[in-house]
Amino acid sequence: MSHIFSREWFEMRDLRRRRFENAGWIPLRAGETINPIGQYGRPGSSEELFCAGCIAVPKAKQTEAERLGWMDIGLSNLGGPHAFSDGSYKACEIYQYRDGEDLGISLVFEQHVVGDHPKIWHINQDLILALRLVQEGDSWVRPEENFVEVIRQRRDSSNQVTAIEIRTEFLRDYLAARGMALRLSYYRQRMAVLNEMPQFGWPKDGLIEERPHDRFNARLFEIDETGGPYGASVGIFHAWRTDIDPEEDVPIFGREDNTNTQGRSVTYNRGGTKYFRAEGELWREEWIEPGQRSERVRRDEPLEAAYFTIDASGNRASSKDLNNEDIGRYLWFDPKLIVNLLGRRGSGIKWHTRYTGSIWCSPDSPIHFGVNRLGMINVYAYDVARQDPWQQKIWAGFNITPDGAVSAELLESQMRAQPAGTAAPEKELPHLMDELDTQFEERYGNALFKSHQATPEILRNIHRFRAVENHGLLALSKDIARLIADRIDIAALHKIAAPPKGEKWGSLKSLEKVLATRHPAEQARSILTPLVGVYELRLGDAHLPSSTITEAMAMVGVRADASPVAQGLQLIDAVVGALTRVKETA
Repeated sequence: MSHIFSREWFEMRDLRRRRFENAGWIPLRAGETINPIGQYGRPGSSEELFCAGCIAVPKAKQTEAERLGWMDIGLSNLGGPHAFSDGSYKACEIYQYRDGEDLGISLVFEQHVVGDHPKIWHINQDLILALRLVQEGDSWVRPEENFVEVIRQRRDSSNQVTAIEIRTEFLRDYLAARGMALRLSYYRQRMAVLNEMPQFGWPKDGLIEERPHDRFNARLFEIDETGGPYGASVGIFHAWRTDIDPEEDVPIFGREDNTNTQGRSVTYNRGGTKYFRAEGELWREEWIEPGQRSERVRRDEPLEAAYFTIDASGNRASSKDLNNEDIGRYLWFDPKLIVNLLGRRGSGIKWHTRYTGSIWCSPDSPIHFGVNRLGMINVYAYDVARQDPWQQKIWAGFNITPDGAVSAELLESQMRAQPAGTAAPEKELPHLMDELDTQFEERYGNALFKSHQATPEILRNIHRFRAVENHGLLALSKDIARLIADRIDIAALHKIAAPPKGEKWGSLKSLEKVLATRHPAEQARSILTPLVGVYELRLGDAHLPSSTITEAMAMVGVRADASPVAQGLQLIDAVVGALTRVKETA
């Protein structure tokens, strides 16, 4: 006998030790078969069932709801509206143990549709709206928290929803805001068909263990090959009408009696090969208590605050203390912060001047930042302190002791209300490429660049902070080459300046030859030198010698002794400068 069919497996000792109050996910409704093996009735076949239902109950009615069990709030509780004959009405979310007496609310409703349409499970929309969730397939995510999955549903092989679960911390937040607790009732079963009667030591009438709100049964019984009780009597009854006239146009049949009916019956005892069915069943009710706080729904002040270094001596202050507009203070952050933030779904960056911009995890909460002379990030402390706690933790992870003065352009903008008149090359690049396309179409009849669906994502990844990553400058060069050199329409350029027979020109060489039709060849080559250097750097991932990489950096104008952020800026600057000269000379 395999281990899975051991006595311990049937008695669910592992499952019975666990409580959902300590689990990461809570079932709101479930009716699923888990790990079915083989054909029922045949030796070796087995399956597990898990079914669950629940209602949320006001704390004032929690004692009254103690009576609720599986037959009250299990899968038989469909939820839904009901109109009473006395003119009263029960809305779909309301749960009533007695008619007219509201006891709680259902969080999932089951809708039955006519015909063979599968049943539909609906999640209470108040739960969705309160937690500000959006549905994505079989998940409901929270955009405000990096699109974390909060609710999920599972389906069976026929695409029918069989389970809906919610993350415990989000459920407890919601319950706290509503002053409720969750009454959860669930049923588990483990069953297997065996060749031989196992020696489990269970009483003849089954093992029964009962505690308040917890009942477990385990039993063994004989079955035949169909799964029915072995030796049980089976009766088959066949009855029919005798007063049928097939020639009658409109037959009308009266009530059946002994004069117009006949029948026969057959009985037999189940036999054949004898097998043994072993099963364990658990019925249990639990309370999932509300959280002590509701930071998401009720916007309670966070219990735990993030801490930030505020001066060169290493003194620290909590986000709670910094969340004060009367305290004018700046914080310093490692530039790797920007890379981390931009790696999150829903994030973005917008440049205002050459050294200032806005960064966000969620578009609803952008933070104005500046880049100081050492490439460090500066942010007004109050702007970070008023972010959601999960975002504060990210920022705190990259907080550093002040290094270099506060970004000059950030101070000009926030303190003197005189934003610098500079521009970031990251912001100029996409506009410049569009202008080049327009210019080439007007002058030569074709755009310079071929369209590609990946262009927006590549542009998003072209920013100076990429250079702070390991081999980041090379990766940035690769993306720039994909954006420019790889998208140049070589065929269109060859209509303007065709290569000699037997000679093959790449994209940058083709563009150089077009420029050479209007300007000296040396000038055309000089204009494109930075782009050629970028193309050479893109090959750095192929383990080029360091001397080759150094030569390519010199072609672009990237200083080897500059900080990583400065190198990234120099790289993008050089590209924008080269494209600007192309625009001026093409």
